Amino acid sequence: MSEGEVIQSAPYQDLLADCEEFKNLVTAHKDTTAALDLSNNIPTQRSKEVSIKETDGIHGSRYTESVKLSPADQLIKKEERETGDAGVKSYMLYLRQNKGLLYFSFCVIFHIIFVAGQISQNSWMAANVQNPHISTLKLISVYIIIGVCTMFFMLSRSLVVVVLGIRTSRSLFSQLLNSLFHAPMSFFDSTPAGRVL
Repeated sequence: MSEGEVIQSAPYQDLLADCEEFKNLVTAHKDTTAALDLSNNIPTQRSKEVSIKETDGIHGSRYTESVKLSPADQLIKKEERETGDAGVKSYMLYLRQNKGLLYFSFCVIFHIIFVAGQISQNSWMAANVQNPHISTLKLISVYIIIGVCTMFFMLSRSLVVVVLGIRTSRSLFSQLLNSLFHAPMSFFDSTPAGRVL
């Protein structure tokens, strides 16, 4: 394959003999696996050396020569790791997906109304429990009405959080799968399967 199209189809040995692109791919793969095998056996000061050639000298003495591969010749690059705080960027990316900021603002508003309802419910009961001008029926009925209203806003907040999570997750995963399925073959050649998964 070259640039996403099949350019030649033949048995392995014929492709190795005739096709230069296939030969380069096999050589790069062998160099990469040789580098991985040697990095497990070579001490840490020589961990960047990829292959070792032993040859006979002119007078019959043997000497060892280390050959280093350039980073461009390796098929699979070593993965870089970042440390530290993820920051606000990833959360903002999540909230910008599929009207996420709208749902998040509804969630905050409903939560503020819920907290205000709880405060007013407790204040009503504390202020009027010993008031002789308010009957017990009126005291309890107003307390229950405020409680039902706050329960409605708490339920609304929970539903908005669920809708926010489902919609933004669907949007992110559909973008991920779309870019993964439309990636060129070189991406899958140079990326380990564990990282793709």
